[in-house]
Amino acid sequence: MTIDILRQVTLFSTLGDNELQALAVLARPITAQRGEIIISQGSVGDALYVVIGGRVRVYVSDKDGKEMVLALEGPSAVFGEIAVLDGAVRSASIAAMEQTELLKISADDFFALLERNTELNRSVIQSLAGRIRKLTQGAQGLALDSVYRRLTARLQECAVEENGEWVITERLTHQLLADMIGCSREMVSRIMSDLVKGGYIRIEPGRWVIERKLPADY
Repeated sequence: MTIDILRQVTLFSTLGDNELQALAVLARPITAQRGEIIISQGSVGDALYVVIGGRVRVYVSDKDGKEMVLALEGPSAVFGEIAVLDGAVRSASIAAMEQTELLKISADDFFALLERNTELNRSVIQSLAGRIRKLTQGAQGLALDSVYRRLTARLQECAVEENGEWVITERLTHQLLADMIGCSREMVSRIMSDLVKGGYIRIEPGRWVIERKLPADY
């Protein structure tokens, strides 16, 4: 079962069955409860993690406790590899949003695997390049886009098609959305209220439905 999970992870997709088997033996399963911090910003990067089930929140915070959410990640996501690769401290914190099952792979075991597999090196480079591109786009949005455009972009990013409708099933509170796009909860609540009143979004138990194309501007 562990091998099947690792095979679905983009970072390890180039590994053969023998390497996957070796990695599965080395990977240690752990469980994080809702709200539990798995990685702390500023801590030593001694391992990377693979999400098997559940969801995690990737965020940075300042000395006053103000947070900026960088991403929400689910099954097959890998995190913690940057600090493992460069030997620096963790650049962000990771917390479980619900009970989350993970595989923990030590830095030493990961480096030994890199030395044996050149294709894995290429996968790591591609993964890091993708993260840089995503962070660049996020920084561009914060600098150039309005709060409304950042919010609607995030809503559309989270939406999935179900029976001809675009729905958001993730538990996105107004505070979480505010932390993700860098604004106040009150601003998110005001915009969401206007989108509901305007018939653009319908609130249902356990999900939000985007009923029609969201306006380009607020």
